[in-house]
Amino acid sequence: MTGLLRLATLLLVGKAAALFPDCVNGPLRNNTVCNTSATPLDRATALIDLFTIAEKINNTGSTSPGVPRLGLLPYQWWSEALHGVASSPGVNFSSSGNYSYATSFPQPILLGAAFDDALITAVATVVSTEARAFNNANRTGLDFWTPNINPWRDPRWGRGQETPGEDPYHLSSYVHALIDGLQGGYEPKYKRVVATCKHFAGYDMETWNGNFRYQWDAQISSQDLVEYYLPPFQSCARDSNAGAFMCSYNAFNGVPTCADEYLLQTVLREHWGWTNEQQWVVSDCDAVQNIFMPHDYASTREQAAADALNAGTDINCGTYYQNHLPAAFAQGLFNEST
Repeated sequence: MTGLLRLATLLLVGKAAALFPDCVNGPLRNNTVCNTSATPLDRATALIDLFTIAEKINNTGSTSPGVPRLGLLPYQWWSEALHGVASSPGVNFSSSGNYSYATSFPQPILLGAAFDDALITAVATVVSTEARAFNNANRTGLDFWTPNINPWRDPRWGRGQETPGEDPYHLSSYVHALIDGLQGGYEPKYKRVVATCKHFAGYDMETWNGNFRYQWDAQISSQDLVEYYLPPFQSCARDSNAGAFMCSYNAFNGVPTCADEYLLQTVLREHWGWTNEQQWVVSDCDAVQNIFMPHDYASTREQAAADALNAGTDINCGTYYQNHLPAAFAQGLFNEST
C-alpha cells in the first residue's frame, strides 16, 4: 500500500530524528531502514516489507498507530500551518514557555493582497523553520495541510479567507512562492516540511439551496476546469513539486473527488507528472465516508473505501480506511499492491 511507503520515506527524507525508530537497540537495528547509506526509498521499502496486511491497513488513517512490534512509533498526519504553525491534532503546544506559541501571520487573503511573491516565500520560510523546531521537540510531524488554493469565486463561501483570492494566475504565482519557502525549493536534499495543496478540486461552497459541501456535485465545464479551477493545482504539482495533495468533499461532474481516477490519476499523476514515490494524496476529513453517504456513489462502505484507494487516495483523514478496508480486502475489492 503505497501511502505507507510514502510516510516512511517522508520520515527518512525529512530526517525526523524524534519520530524515527531506535536503530541502536530496537528490533529494526539490522534492517535496511537503519542503513543511512541506503537511499530513503530503499530504506522505506525495507521497512514496509515487514508489515502485515493488517498493519498496513491500520496505518492508512490520519492517526497512524505505528507498529509496536517493530518499534515504529505512531504518527499524526493532521497538522495545520495555513499562516503559521497552528493548533491541530498533530501540533502539540506547551502550556507555557518554549513551544507555547508560534508566529501567526495574516490570513492568506491579506497575504495575497500584498502581491509580493518574495514576501510570501519569506513568510513560508519562517513557518517551516518554526515547524522544524516543533518537530525537533517531537511536538509535530513533518507534513502540513496547507495551502488552501481553491479560487474564491463566490464571496458567500465561508472559507474564502483561507485563500489568496479569486484569480487563478495570482493563486498560481502565490502558491509557487509559498511552497518554495515551506519545502525549501523544488527538489531539496531534505524537505523542510511537506506542503499539502487543497482542496482538489472545484470546492468553494458551504450550504446553498438545499446543497451542502459534503454532498455537493460541482458541475464544471472543461473550459472552466482548465482555465479557472486547475491552474493553482497545476502550479503545485508541475511547477512547485508539492509533496502532497488533498482531495475535497464535493463531487466533480458526478464523481466524488476522492474516488475520481480522472482527477487523481489522469490529470494529477499522468498529465502533470506528479509521480514521485515521496508524494501522496490525503482525503479531507471523512471525505471517503461521504463517497458512500451522502454522495450515494458507492453501494457499500467497503466499496467506498476501495473506490478511494483504487482511485489514488493514499491516506484517509479519519478512520474509514481502518474500519472498512479489511472487509474490502477480504471481498477482493483491492489488492495489496494498491
